[in-house]
Amino acid sequence: MNKLFFVILAFISANVSASNFLNLELPQSRLVTETPKITIALPASYKADKTKRYPVMYVLDGELNGELVYGVLDRLHASKGANEHIIVGISSADRLRDFAPTVNKDPRGPVGAGGGADKLLDFIQKELMTTINAQYRTSNHNVIAGHSIAGLFVMHTFHTRPTLFQAHMAFSPAVWWAARETAQAAKKYVLSDDDVGTFLYMNIGSEGGEMRQVYDDLSQTILRNRSTDLSLHLNSFDSEDHDFTMVAGLYHALKALHGYQQSTQKL
Repeated sequence: MNKLFFVILAFISANVSASNFLNLELPQSRLVTETPKITIALPASYKADKTKRYPVMYVLDGELNGELVYGVLDRLHASKGANEHIIVGISSADRLRDFAPTVNKDPRGPVGAGGGADKLLDFIQKELMTTINAQYRTSNHNVIAGHSIAGLFVMHTFHTRPTLFQAHMAFSPAVWWAARETAQAAKKYVLSDDDVGTFLYMNIGSEGGEMRQVYDDLSQTILRNRSTDLSLHLNSFDSEDHDFTMVAGLYHALKALHGYQQSTQKL
């Protein structure tokens, strides 16, 4: 993969239009200490087709990644390689607090950080989704996407609230976090007798050491033990740094998601 290509793609996607996303004002949350910044982008056909309902893609770190997702998704849709989605960006002022499910006690990392993921999930489920579904023409198909510590949040969502989202995209998920609780819980979930349905995309880049070991162990456990209802897609970009794995994987993730949606008609 040509890293320069991805840099240019990210730059273009982030700067083509600053008007794709609008701020969505929400009242002060009752569920989280600090309400995340929420932005929303509607599909090109939203105003023209008053009867159509759309799947919703929730993008973590929306201020950073929203335009990238919008640009790639829009280009794929133009080539009949993706469905249109309403895109909701979620940006936190404290990513570790809100995206990490457990508090870190490992002295190699930020001790005491994390632990707020379930509160953020409550906010998404009970306040944000309720607002989005009330104000916009949504279908019952929800997608969540995140990179790094936000990818860890995606994996936490995958096993703790498996019906909340119908598709999950975790780019270089930080499953090494703290005592690896999320990785262990996700493996336990996959190994259980529960029907592990939905769609899961995961990828990794050139990361090495413990991060790569924990990721490989988790991804291979899911690969070997997934139920037939789980649409699993894995990518490894060994020549791409951690910061580039969302850019590198987004095309593959969205193409795979489209195939899943078409085959199951889950929109």
